[in-house]
Amino acid sequence: MTGNVRAAAEVKLTAFGLGGHMLWSEGAYGEDGEGRPELLRTALARAGVQGSAAVFFGDTPADAVGGREAGVRVVAVATGRASAKELRAAGAADVLESLSDVPAVPAAVGV
Repeated sequence: MTGNVRAAAEVKLTAFGLGGHMLWSEGAYGEDGEGRPELLRTALARAGVQGSAAVFFGDTPADAVGGREAGVRVVAVATGRASAKELRAAGAADVLESLSDVPAVPAAVGV
């Protein structure tokens, strides 16, 4: 799920070597809706996944709120403008300072 249009998302993720790992048809993109909850619900429906079985990574308080509204567990990453405290206050289930602590990522996801 991204607010970017699909074409932009494909370019960005492919540039980082991630494009081949994506199931593009199961995502939701800027052209699919406005708000995070709407986009998350669209992606979940396309993937055939219940919100309770998904994890959403975000870096803004709006991501945390939107994920909660869509019924998705939110793991926030405090690498953007928002502090870890702000992300927790917005409802993120877990907050990581960055993604560089590789073992912390699966732990936060619950695997």
